[in-house]
Amino acid sequence: MAEITITLRRLAAGRHEVRIDYRSDDDAMPHEHEVQHRCLITELFPELVFTEDRDAAVRVERERPAQEPVVG
Repeated sequence: MAEITITLRRLAAGRHEVRIDYRSDDDAMPHEHEVQHRCLITELFPELVFTEDRDAAVRVERERPAQEPVVG
């Protein structure tokens, strides 16, 4: 069963961090996991625009694991 964990933190200078961890079903492929995770974030924050701009007021980043999962 998939699982989502939402963590809220207050950072310096009045900034906030929202961390959304998603564990997909064991049989999900890495690509499927990524698509499902983005869909969940879009449902939670419908006005959110995914951007690579590091100076944006809202940033979406993917935390990369030390080793990507191997399929097969």
